[in-house]
Amino acid sequence: MKTSPHSLPCDGCGLPASPEHIAERLRRLELSTRLRPVHMGILFVALAPTIRLEDDFYGPAESQEFSDPFLDALEIPAHAEKTAPDLDAHARKSARLAEFQRRGYYLAYLSECPIPQSVEPAASTIARLAPTLIRRIRFNYKPKYIAPLGQELLPFAEMLKVAGIGPILTLDQGLPLPVPQAGWRESMELFRKSVADVSPRENLSSGYGRIEVRWTDRDVSAGGKS
Repeated sequence: MKTSPHSLPCDGCGLPASPEHIAERLRRLELSTRLRPVHMGILFVALAPTIRLEDDFYGPAESQEFSDPFLDALEIPAHAEKTAPDLDAHARKSARLAEFQRRGYYLAYLSECPIPQSVEPAASTIARLAPTLIRRIRFNYKPKYIAPLGQELLPFAEMLKVAGIGPILTLDQGLPLPVPQAGWRESMELFRKSVADVSPRENLSSGYGRIEVRWTDRDVSAGGKS
């Protein structure tokens, strides 16, 4: 990869990046930190966030392609317009994320920044960034369980086992959980069953702090564009 004179190494993806890229990474970090639970029950791990900041899981997510099926599979209901007429779409998403946090769930990424496929294959990204995330899991996140999302994270699951973190992995027959997808009933059911096995409803605790999040156009645009 060619490096411009204005590029700096990004702490989120480890690649040379422009100031705008780094500002966007910090904005994503700010959004997710608002909804990080005090005690982490299940840490979900995906490869990388969406390309557009506007579609970030912890933001208002103009595109619901990932967030809606994911939250549906976790049985975190959306407030329907009939039952919550005073809530707009952003407020309803905020309420779902607050419940996600209350249950002790958190979504993290191996790369905190989007990595286009043309830059490097998923296996290279995992090999390069997994050691950093494993240290963060040990000394920072300290979850009760870890649930990798997507078959491409199988090498990451194996690295967790080698690191001695295998006993808290949540897998589906030894494989990472399928990413829930709208219209794919099997993926939703497999995901829901795997999570339910380690997250019984009676274990929900009021110790998970609730933070009400509301977004404005300024929030979404802060940090530059990809």
